[in-house]
Amino acid sequence: MILWSVIPIETVLDGYDDPTRQPKLQTIEFGGATLVVEWLGYGQMRIHRLISPRPADYLRADWAPGQIVDLTELFGQK
Repeated sequence: MILWSVIPIETVLDGYDDPTRQPKLQTIEFGGATLVVEWLGYGQMRIHRLISPRPADYLRADWAPGQIVDLTELFGQK
């Protein structure tokens, strides 16, 4: 990978290897798929990765990486 930037590399990579700044990821199983998520609090999580044997799961917009999902929406409880 090549990074072209006018910002010094020390500034760009500052804190990159700091474990306290890395997201706490957890793997959950749901509907036959595996979701790697980051818990945000208040019953919300951000999807980081989807692992599924079914191609149709990758077409679901609500399971796309970066989506913030409320647990009540995911599990269908109100």
